[in-house]
Amino acid sequence: MTDRAGPAAAGGVAGAPPDGAAPPLLEAVGLARTYAASGGAFRRRGRPIHAVRDVSFRIERGETLALVGESGCGKSTTARLALGLEEPDRGTVRFGGRDLSSLAGAGLRAFRRRAQMVFQDPVGSLNHRLRVGDALREPLRVHGIVPRGEESGRVAGLLRRVGLDPGDARRYPHEFSGGQRQRIGIARALSVEPDLVVADEPVSALDVSVQAQILNLLADLQRDLGLTYLFIAHDLAVVRHVADRVAVMYLGRIVETGPADELFERPLHPYTRALLGAVPRPRPGPRVRASVRGEASAAGATAGCPFEPRCRHPERDAACRRDVPDLAEKRPGASARCMKTPAWKVELRDPARGLADDEQAVRGSATGTREDGGPA
Repeated sequence: MTDRAGPAAAGGVAGAPPDGAAPPLLEAVGLARTYAASGGAFRRRGRPIHAVRDVSFRIERGETLALVGESGCGKSTTARLALGLEEPDRGTVRFGGRDLSSLAGAGLRAFRRRAQMVFQDPVGSLNHRLRVGDALREPLRVHGIVPRGEESGRVAGLLRRVGLDPGDARRYPHEFSGGQRQRIGIARALSVEPDLVVADEPVSALDVSVQAQILNLLADLQRDLGLTYLFIAHDLAVVRHVADRVAVMYLGRIVETGPADELFERPLHPYTRALLGAVPRPRPGPRVRASVRGEASAAGATAGCPFEPRCRHPERDAACRRDVPDLAEKRPGASARCMKTPAWKVELRDPARGLADDEQAVRGSATGTREDGGPA
């Protein structure tokens, strides 16, 4: 995999474009989505599930924003809201400056063509009764992209674009490996010439070696076609190589945002440090590990900071249990939802000697744990 240098993003994930600037390709403001919880046939009705709470972000054209977090944190729900597949209870989604809720008929169909999705499961996302060529022709016909006589040539070009043979158009999905099926899913998304691609855990079901191939393919397509990505993932090792900016979610809220390189080198929120501490590293020897207590649970969430029940921050207090912290800027372009996180001045890591000494001290004070078992 290759490192990517994306466009600069002014003002972090949330915020308004500068005066006179073009609107971002995709912008979400204050999204919220709640589901009614059922206790089952013989149990009382459960609490409502707040899948997404006050989520705001913006993605500039040609940029990749990675949305990361544990399973159940609201990433996929946010993706569905961003594509208009579900309606938010509150908040607004704008595409190219236009509110999605105002679209209908031809306008909605035009949006569907410009925004596509690559799914997590390369097996379930394809119709096993359709040959690959037919699956790729279907969106061409729905949107009237090319005349019928040119469909076969277009299908062949799409298959070549994703590294498959044009002859594969005659085969069925079950005849392909998982990585090849994901390539077919990517080709289907590309068939309508989208501007935005939402990739929902596109490599989590694949072997590690195949993951690298798919990620490199996505990077090449972005460079060649000028695509914009909303990349959903739980694996921070994957995100580091594809994202320009990262938004970390926890129990339906974004708890930290910032440029990818800075977030990995100088994480602000205790939850982000915990996620980074769980990423395997090839270098042997003791390292600081930001561990947390328990598991994420919307049912056990407090009225205050959503991460407070698991937080190990040494300065957490009653205010953390009482008040929900705002997503506030802690340093230029980087924000965190933590009342106890100052604007730490931490030197970037020196690859020759590992973490900087002051970063060791900051992480150690926040976690009190070292991987070798000793106190930080």
